[in-house]
Amino acid sequence: MKKYLITDPKFYPNFKLDLTNSIEKYNPDYICFRDKNSAKNAKLAVEIAKYYKIPIVVNQYVELLNLGFDGVHLTSNQLHLIDKFKNYLTFASTHSSEEVKKAKNSDFITFSPIFNSKGREGLGIEVLNKICDKAKPKVFGLGGIVSEKEIEQIKLSKAYGFASIRYFLV
Repeated sequence: MKKYLITDPKFYPNFKLDLTNSIEKYNPDYICFRDKNSAKNAKLAVEIAKYYKIPIVVNQYVELLNLGFDGVHLTSNQLHLIDKFKNYLTFASTHSSEEVKKAKNSDFITFSPIFNSKGREGLGIEVLNKICDKAKPKVFGLGGIVSEKEIEQIKLSKAYGFASIRYFLV
């Protein structure tokens, strides 16, 4: 089961220490830097990921790619850009079968929300499994994954792995 850590500035007040602690505790396979307001933290995230030999992508803010990121994580509104980044590692956010089809040329997709998250009703493991059956890219379940309870359910699914912000917090 692959693990995809997504950063969020509101959960990483001491960015270097918080990210390092999360990496050391959870040993993620991929990292997504998600913070449009801090080029300083973007550079730091790349340095930390390279130190731990973990591929790192930048979420949404593709103009930061030149800071040394291995690739991009495109939002569902950016799916039309996937082919522009074919020489990079590409993740794509999806929330429906239609978006999954549009993301077919990405390396990975996140499909969400699987569980209830931030006021949104989760789509559930059954829907995740149907998406995994149809998707060409490997699928990470995302949304509402905050504890081992959700991880165990994802492990029983057809997903390649899980992605989360809050699960990886120390």
